[in-house]
Amino acid sequence: MAPLVVEGGAAVLIEVEGLHPDDGTPMLERRFSEGIVRLDLSDLSTSRLPFEPRGGWEWRRELAVSPDGALVAVAEQWRPDEFYDISRQFGPSQFLERVNATAGIPRWFALHLVDVRAGTSTAILTQPTAMMLSSDDRSVHWAPDGSLVALSLATADPSAPVVLLLDPSTGDLRHTIDGARLVGSFAWHPDSGRLLLDRRGRIVEHRLDTGAERPLPPLPGAGSETRRPQPPGNGHHRVLGYADEERLFTVTHRATTMTLTRLVPGSDHVEPVARWSGSTDMYPRLTAMPREFWG
Repeated sequence: MAPLVVEGGAAVLIEVEGLHPDDGTPMLERRFSEGIVRLDLSDLSTSRLPFEPRGGWEWRRELAVSPDGALVAVAEQWRPDEFYDISRQFGPSQFLERVNATAGIPRWFALHLVDVRAGTSTAILTQPTAMMLSSDDRSVHWAPDGSLVALSLATADPSAPVVLLLDPSTGDLRHTIDGARLVGSFAWHPDSGRLLLDRRGRIVEHRLDTGAERPLPPLPGAGSETRRPQPPGNGHHRVLGYADEERLFTVTHRATTMTLTRLVPGSDHVEPVARWSGSTDMYPRLTAMPREFWG
């Protein structure tokens, strides 16, 4: 997984992978997770999170740290043992046959809460589904006040994702938002009462208290509320999330140049913040920083 910066930039969380000894099987099938490590940037010391990842080579994990840094939400997706038993019946040249044979085996999802200080890990949600696959957005977000954890999950209908909001202290389901997925690396508004959602390519701000939704203003050069409009220069826009109560950050790709912009909700004013060389396979994300950092 991409390294996750802990609030304030004091540390990063990294999942360490390894390979089993070469026994002639494809390298992908020898892949395994050694665990999740916290790297302290002040002295470069490391410590392993008290979380035991599942085995098998087809898994995905995503992390989110609580606002006070005491808990780490680990969203984990994996395949049951049946998947691996069937997969091993096919050789490397029989890829399509293996895909067809395992297509009906569901993925499973679990949300774990890892208490770093207590050294415990507890699964508060487990069900046969999958996280939304995207390099742009994160599938799990803590509310800024720590009261809720938001998840983007798939459903039986690929075109109808769902957002679940859970109480991290009990695991109870508090809200369900159908037909939407979380947007960006900071989908929560700082007031912990609003979320940025993607509804079939249209970005909306969803209020938890009333369920009302307000479309985002058109992004620069877009002419519509679509998620990835085509501005001049064959580029496209990506919503990163809220930086603070007023500023919503976006990134524009245009040829080989990426531009970070600030969009003030409710207005058409867009201010360039920084530019750098990049390509469309780069996926920038916001990270939690002290309020004064943004100026």
